Amino acid sequence: MSSNYSDFNSTFTDDSGPTVETKVVSFYTPLLYVSILVVSLAVFASQYRKKTVQELSKLPSMFDESVARDLYYELKQMNESEETKVHDKVLKAALLNRGAEAIRRTLKLKESEPQVTMLYKNGSVGEEYWKRYQNEVKLVDLEFKECIQEAEMMQPGWPQLFVGVCREICFNQALKRRYQAILLRKDVFAVQWDLKFDDNGRLLE
Repeated sequence: MSSNYSDFNSTFTDDSGPTVETKVVSFYTPLLYVSILVVSLAVFASQYRKKTVQELSKLPSMFDESVARDLYYELKQMNESEETKVHDKVLKAALLNRGAEAIRRTLKLKESEPQVTMLYKNGSVGEEYWKRYQNEVKLVDLEFKECIQEAEMMQPGWPQLFVGVCREICFNQALKRRYQAILLRKDVFAVQWDLKFDDNGRLLE
């Protein structure tokens, strides 16, 4: 009986089986994995955004070339080169002008959205024009998001103020264009009706 009892105990207390080895994991290992994951996602998002922009850019644009965007990239390339350095204020001003142009185009597209949608539903415009309009909306949205990213890289925390300043610049430019249009119309009417004005712009009788 005692031998059977000892065999029974040895069955459950035998430690001759394989032992599980435990490895000490460094505290920085999870942080390293998370960093690699974040960088990989950022690279993937950047490549995906570039691919999307290239695909959307294949369709003809409804706007002219963006002079503000081209000017910003020229100044940025000059700043990155070793020959010429551009002041940060000049780069910020160019980026603000680029953002204001993106907002102007966004407002133009939103203003024309009801009319374009109605014309498309009525069959007055074709599928190609509708795709061009939708394509332009996506391009302008990507353009403004890229401006915000550039602002964040240029100065962390700046995008919170960047958007508001871009809107003010956009509205001021719109007022300036309207004022210039009024002056041009005044000159046209002055020639047609043989009107004369003094130096202060008052009509001479």
